[in-house]
Amino acid sequence: MKKQHVAVIGAAGQVGTPLTRGLLSLGHDVTIITRKMQKDAKLKAFEELGASVSFCADMHDADIMADILQGVDTLVASVPGSKSIIEQSEPVWLEAALKAGVKRFVPTEFGCHTQALEMGDGEVFDNKKRFHDLLMSTGIGWTLFYNGGIFDYFLPNLRFFRKITTFGELELPIYTHDIDDIGYLAALAVTDERTLNKCVQVDFNALSQHDMLALLKQYWPDYSFEYEHFSSEYITTMKESAGDEVTAKKGSETDKERWGINYAIYVIGKLAAFNEQTLRTSELYPDYVCKRPEEVLNEAKFVFEE
Repeated sequence: MKKQHVAVIGAAGQVGTPLTRGLLSLGHDVTIITRKMQKDAKLKAFEELGASVSFCADMHDADIMADILQGVDTLVASVPGSKSIIEQSEPVWLEAALKAGVKRFVPTEFGCHTQALEMGDGEVFDNKKRFHDLLMSTGIGWTLFYNGGIFDYFLPNLRFFRKITTFGELELPIYTHDIDDIGYLAALAVTDERTLNKCVQVDFNALSQHDMLALLKQYWPDYSFEYEHFSSEYITTMKESAGDEVTAKKGSETDKERWGINYAIYVIGKLAAFNEQTLRTSELYPDYVCKRPEEVLNEAKFVFEE
């Protein structure tokens, strides 16, 4: 592995935290770009591990960003894929990366396989696909990292819903992994020469919702779970009719975006995809051992605690 200089936007986020930790553990030089004018405990901890922190009050100024990116090999945008980020922020960061001579740009993905989706399959993915067209037209190197689902959101538990909630087609394979594994695999993938101008799909774990429910009943036979199911027809209708409110518990996407995501995952099965431009982490890193969903569903803390 060749040592690289990697800049991370969103290093303190859900994926950004284990990603940054992974990059540092692999021996890369890491620059964290943040708007925070004061270093919190997480940023200080990263500094102690060897990262440098660059403050940027205006991350929509391409010239300022380009100065920070001097000498950087790879820029990773590990931030939520909101419309404003994709349409307003990432084009500026791409412009800055080009000005600074950055070799690879890793946009916000970290979820469904956008490249395997069609325009119209979901608002979030339509926005991302338009940015991908811009990204790939510039000639800069890129990697699209698709982790599929995160255990917290995709394994059945009582933390995000009052009932055990299922969606769409129960037999579709759901690729889902622990956040620490996702972050480390992302750190490997975005610095791997084999993944340049490729998609990378995390694919170690795959269970259908039907399989997950069976495990839940097996591990907790004495608990009377309540269940709720949203049909494929309901999801499809909501994808077309939902508005821009944010009503989901602990949600950040608008209702329209959220039902579009549910449509892509649970109706047309594109949480993960394996087309000709996609590399599998199980083949790239065959010796890597990740946490299994069977372990997590057997943990009372995961299933029951808020």
